Amino acid sequence: MNRGSQNDRGLDDVIADLDVIIERAIEDRSELGIFPAMYRAVTVGVQEAVSVGFFDHNDAMEQLSVVFADRYLDAYDAMRHNRSVTESWQVAFAAAMDGQRRMVVQHLLAGMTAHINLDLGIATARVAADDPDSMYMDFFRVNQMLYEQVNGFQQMLNSVSSRMRWIDTIGGTLDERLAKIGIGGARERAWRLALDLIGDPVRCDEIIAARDSETAHLEGLILEGVVRVRTISRLVASTEPSDVRVVIQAFLEPSFDLDVIAAAVEGADTTPPDYI
Repeated sequence: MNRGSQNDRGLDDVIADLDVIIERAIEDRSELGIFPAMYRAVTVGVQEAVSVGFFDHNDAMEQLSVVFADRYLDAYDAMRHNRSVTESWQVAFAAAMDGQRRMVVQHLLAGMTAHINLDLGIATARVAADDPDSMYMDFFRVNQMLYEQVNGFQQMLNSVSSRMRWIDTIGGTLDERLAKIGIGGARERAWRLALDLIGDPVRCDEIIAARDSETAHLEGLILEGVVRVRTISRLVASTEPSDVRVVIQAFLEPSFDLDVIAAAVEGADTTPPDYI
């Protein structure tokens, strides 16, 4: 992929690059397409929000989204060409290529963990370095966009996994609430990582390396966990489609309502956390 300079790229370019990865994964029947299919849906949602002026800083949010996405795209490109990648992405990519049956949600969570816990903070520090607090309201709006999409993604999971559908029915809204807590916590850690990088530029490499190691460890727990988690994973995965193309196609459509997101933001505390 030739992504050119950052200033030349927009979300159209990101979506086109994601399409290449997704099409390759569909052709190869590879789990490497699960995360980018979901990520494409999120990116299309952000693109639509930018296009209607949903954010206070639409140009900056598009730039942040591009810088953020390019960390994944660069990692994927490096993996394809046998170059080194962060430990976080190495764990996620390896899980998608090792041939083991895992739950669809494990592949999604591994990719999201690598991307949000590590990449988002680095991208935010780069784009918002001059005045991070001014970006926090828009950062928070994206949190709400992701919360709004949780139900849609849950329905997509249920459509390809009978046991996930059963778990969702038994658990009611518990899993959606837990997902939102997880997303919010991960993005809050990403924000604090950005503040750490902005506040201590001399130690950036050290800070990033420590977060990368922590993130890879968390992914290991998601993918392998304890015996009970592995047992549940095998039981659920055994009922999910053996043809990953079905899974990839299920995640390609975004699902969100900007009016609902705006109402949620209006009633929430959007004060930027203090730098510690």
